[in-house]
Amino acid sequence: MSLITQNQAQFNPIRRSAMHHKHLLLGASMVERDGWQQPAHFGSAEADAKYLREALGLCDISPRAKFVLKGDQVEQLVSRVFPKASIPAVGEISVEAHAGRIHSANAALCRLAQDEILCVATTGLATWLADGLKDDSGQCAHSLDISSAFAGVSIAGPQASHLLAMLSELNTSNAAFPNLRCAQSKFADIHGTVLRIDLGNLPNYQLYFGREFGEYLWDALVEAAGVCGGAPVGFEAMDQLQG
Repeated sequence: MSLITQNQAQFNPIRRSAMHHKHLLLGASMVERDGWQQPAHFGSAEADAKYLREALGLCDISPRAKFVLKGDQVEQLVSRVFPKASIPAVGEISVEAHAGRIHSANAALCRLAQDEILCVATTGLATWLADGLKDDSGQCAHSLDISSAFAGVSIAGPQASHLLAMLSELNTSNAAFPNLRCAQSKFADIHGTVLRIDLGNLPNYQLYFGREFGEYLWDALVEAAGVCGGAPVGFEAMDQLQG
């Protein structure tokens, strides 16, 4: 094996989210996780967890795998990859635990339209999903990997619904937007898709939007979080909530 080939085999680039430099400015402790530089905590995991319990926390979830599935036979495509999946109705979400037969992995199937489903999954499932979604069966459906094109922020805590209401025209009341629902709207004038996937009794919204708007929307979210008594948090505190 040549030296060039050896170097190529050993080269594993570390990815960064669109908000990476914003995290550094806020004093985040960055670590490598699943091939990404991610904030482990902002000060300490204990302080982050306090924000989540008492107000809200903002966590960068850009590393999650994200695929858009479209077509008249989108349900058949989903069933081929997730044979036991419950196909959600428009505006609803179905969560598949232990996806890819991996205990800690999960995938959320979010029905945005009759012929469109957004699949968001644990970062480690990216390759498994890409292979499984290859449309080689002649079905009238196709998939598009948007993992790198879209940034994501989790907004979790008792004040999470209030923050979303500040930045969008969505009715975020429990009656209008309960757990396992999804919607598209503008957030601080930026188009995005929001998924409500609660963490136990704690409201939790996953907001996805174009990577190019990452820094702008992150600043808007941080400013609004401050008004609500919240702050950015790292993945360590979020992991504690998810058990």
